[in-house]
Amino acid sequence: MSDISNRPNNDGPTLAVGYGRPPVHTRFKKGQSGNPKGRRKGQRNIHTVVDEALRQRITIREGDRIRSLTKLDGVIVTMVNGALKGDAKALASLITILRALGMTGEPPAATNHESFTADDESLIADFLQRRGSEIQQPTEIENQRWPTTASDGSAKP
Repeated sequence: MSDISNRPNNDGPTLAVGYGRPPVHTRFKKGQSGNPKGRRKGQRNIHTVVDEALRQRITIREGDRIRSLTKLDGVIVTMVNGALKGDAKALASLITILRALGMTGEPPAATNHESFTADDESLIADFLQRRGSEIQQPTEIENQRWPTTASDGSAKP
């Protein structure tokens, strides 16, 4: 389909109107925003501000040597040095960071699956009563996932 179509009375060519092509008189004018009350240009979010602050370079003195590093690196170096000197808070923070990054060498903590409480059971029963038989009972689902074994070693169906 061409963008220009002639009118039957030959008044001149007009632009086609359709999906993604609104009439010319309703289109935004040059320099006019489609969201005039939206976010201002140059307004930064918190992530950008923190990222820029942590990337700034600082100079620190280690003994007789002057070193340039980022603020984030400085925080980590300070935390490690504090932990080495016996600061309990610095040590706890360092261990937390190491665990979050998976650098402690220990396997990830196993998530324990807690069974339903009485309140949970009543909420589920109420929901199932309202929804009808279109949803399986939670005990049926649990038995399908985790079959229990009988005393003779065979699994229950």
